[in-house]
Amino acid sequence: MPQSKSKSTKNKSAQPDQKSSKRIDQAKEKTKKKDKKKVSEAKEETSKSINETKQETSRMAKQQLQSVAHQIDGIAYALVKTADNIADDQTWVADGARHTAQALEKVSGSLRENDFGGLVRNFEDYARKQPAVVLGGAAIAGFFLVKFLKNSTGHVEEDSSGD
Repeated sequence: MPQSKSKSTKNKSAQPDQKSSKRIDQAKEKTKKKDKKKVSEAKEETSKSINETKQETSRMAKQQLQSVAHQIDGIAYALVKTADNIADDQTWVADGARHTAQALEKVSGSLRENDFGGLVRNFEDYARKQPAVVLGGAAIAGFFLVKFLKNSTGHVEEDSSGD
């Protein structure tokens, strides 16, 4: 008989272990569900923030492009006026200025009509078709940038040495 008591004691002690194990498993599942929900909410919130940032960045880029387009229009207008003023004396220069003004107006229109991504795609297409022009333009831009930076640092040195 002592053996039956020990078996019965083992079964009684096993039952609470099974109940505890079941409760632990249920708590784990409940915690997993809560964690998944929190992760999902965090992903959704992050996605919203990213979309808002993209929209704001796009709006700012569009605004800047409009500003640049307006400035280019001003340059084109000035070129046309200059061409009108010198048309009698130097027709070939006036024609070149008008041609340049027309090209600038096309650029301005493109800036107004396209978003930033569209402009990048257009530039990439152009660069594939005319790589020499793009590389030449980059070289010229680099030359002017170096010249500008050299002149800027020269003025800073002169200003600081005059103190």
